[in-house]
Amino acid sequence: MLDTILDIIEKKGPISLLALCAEINHRNEKAEKGKTVQLADVQTVIDRKKDLFIIQNGEIIIDPNKDPIRLRVSLGGHPGPWYKINIDFEQHQFHYFEWHLSRFSNTNRFPQKAGNIDAFKRQIYRYRIWNWLEFYEDDGLRLEDTYWDVKLETKGKVYKMKGYDSYPAEWTEFCISLSELIGKRIC
Repeated sequence: MLDTILDIIEKKGPISLLALCAEINHRNEKAEKGKTVQLADVQTVIDRKKDLFIIQNGEIIIDPNKDPIRLRVSLGGHPGPWYKINIDFEQHQFHYFEWHLSRFSNTNRFPQKAGNIDAFKRQIYRYRIWNWLEFYEDDGLRLEDTYWDVKLETKGKVYKMKGYDSYPAEWTEFCISLSELIGKRIC
């Protein structure tokens, strides 16, 4: 239900709990799911995600400090490949660039079919990038020397994180979602 709530708020803007519940039920009818959602069910989801939603003047909005506008990811290691991905959630587009330092790399491959930016954005809410540390570093011996940085711009704040051979707990899932979006496995 969280994905549906996010989708409705993103498309309709601030909305009352009653109108949100009605819209969810309307969508269920159109999709022939036949399940009626109760007001208490919607309230429970909103209450569980207090870090994501704000209620102002009786209307529910996504916290501006957590509502993504743009995401920039840079990732790579020696001798490569290096990836730079820029995602603009407002324009529903992304730019992906890959380069290799090794003359043995096969750069003639084109990405497979790209994924859905809206679906990727919903995943961003689950990874809670705004809670990631600013810097991650492996204190041990670095063998791979992989570097990454992420810049998340939201409607209210900019978050910058980076790391060397050390990652947030959600990193693997984040990379899988990012790979699905651009149509190429990157990590």
